[in-house]
Amino acid sequence: MMFLHLLNTSQKQAFFSLAQRTTLIDGEQDRSELRKLDDLKRRLALPDTQETDGVLGDLDVSAFDTRQSRCVAMMEILALAYSDDYLDEAESNMISDIAVAFGFNQDDLTRMAEWAMSSLELVSRGEAMIDG
Repeated sequence: MMFLHLLNTSQKQAFFSLAQRTTLIDGEQDRSELRKLDDLKRRLALPDTQETDGVLGDLDVSAFDTRQSRCVAMMEILALAYSDDYLDEAESNMISDIAVAFGFNQDDLTRMAEWAMSSLELVSRGEAMIDG
């Protein structure tokens, strides 16, 4: 979650809704996914009463009104989706829907996905060094 600090408050709320939607789209709510969402909510400093309209309603990306905010959101969603080393079809479809809504083409999405996977690898290597 490298670039989330670049989002404003409404973008952080909208990002959390996208994260919930992407994480829970497969209908399986395992403990690790729920922990990731709780950690994300804490990092974004969102209230416990975060609205769920963005999760249940139509895909709304209107809060992401700059290319920078759209890139940050897409890259961070990809990192979250790849963090469990498994991307199921429903998650993949949701990511594609978000990318289309943001106006990204397949080349953009591929570059962002490569970044997400590389960043996760670096974090894992860093954690291994810290843990000894």
